[in-house]
Amino acid sequence: MNTTMMSKAMTITNSIQHNLRVIIVFSMAILLGACGFHLRGSGNFAMPEAYRNLQVIVPEGTQLNAWIRAELTALNVKLDVSGSPRLHVLAVRPTRQELTGSLTEIQIGVEADYRLENANGEAITTTRTVTSRRSYQYNRNTVSISDQQSTMLQTELYQDAARQIVRQVSTGRLPELQAAS
Repeated sequence: MNTTMMSKAMTITNSIQHNLRVIIVFSMAILLGACGFHLRGSGNFAMPEAYRNLQVIVPEGTQLNAWIRAELTALNVKLDVSGSPRLHVLAVRPTRQELTGSLTEIQIGVEADYRLENANGEAITTTRTVTSRRSYQYNRNTVSISDQQSTMLQTELYQDAARQIVRQVSTGRLPELQAAS
């Protein structure tokens, strides 16, 4: 009889501890949300009315074009509407640096210069640069999948650069060109 009561008491104690943990986790989640924290990329933002229709110009042979178009489409921006402003990516510069030692560290990156232009191709904002960088390590003495890892990271870099560009445009606060005095 004593063992049965002990067993029930342990079950109740375990149940209370589990419920307490659940309550603590939910409380922390609510507090984290209440303080304004949002996961990266989860912010709801809308494109300003002036940029709801955009022509997208990106140099050939870069993944950035597809990612920018995907990000803009997700914000319900109509693409390549003639007579609309242009999001012009002027240059895309991939970078790669290899630091060797017992472990090899590879640093890869993408820089992109862009500006907004009117329908005639005249700049209406100053040229801005976004940068995205990642690094990874591998040991040359072991079997390596560095090319696959590099390709995956490059895709992430272009996606990140596209998100930065679209986020900056969506704020509607890009520095405009000053009229000549």
